[in-house]
Amino acid sequence: MPLLSVLIFAALLLAPPPSRAPRPQRSAEVVAEAQKLIRQQRYADAINRLEQFLETSPEDAEALTYLAAAHLYADREHLKASEMFTRAFDAGGGASFFVTHSHESVMSGEDVTNYCRGWLHLRRGRVEFAPDEGTHGFSARYADVAEFKQNRHKSFFHLKLGGANQNFRPRTKEELETLLILALYKRFSR
Repeated sequence: MPLLSVLIFAALLLAPPPSRAPRPQRSAEVVAEAQKLIRQQRYADAINRLEQFLETSPEDAEALTYLAAAHLYADREHLKASEMFTRAFDAGGGASFFVTHSHESVMSGEDVTNYCRGWLHLRRGRVEFAPDEGTHGFSARYADVAEFKQNRHKSFFHLKLGGANQNFRPRTKEELETLLILALYKRFSR
């Protein structure tokens, strides 16, 4: 092998590998990360991560949905959250709330002893509950919801599906969050 060929071959062997651009994260990965951060009450981290992702995908409906949720829990500015959830809905997303779902058949007070936690989603044409654990979630068309209203204990609300009440309490345990959920349901279910 001529000396020049040996030198070129050696240079190729010793050269660092070509740099590869980092793989862009997909929306589902970013949203799953944001959901985890919101569950952990790390709202600022969720907001930063979602805003970073939205710089390159400004109309990503699910990222907009969870950005609104993170801001709701971080700032407790319900009007701002309503506007952000509406923007997400218009982009094809909706509104998502981290809630406590009561398994008790009768709500006798403000304490819930038999419950799970998960995400209540208001989407175009549907309301869904996705529990963090278990299999008792649901997805229903708005037309199948017989009732969606505030309970006697003002921080709770329920929806009636197939004759059974599904009782929920929002993360903040505040009536204002309950009222926001009910208002968005009314707007989105039209």
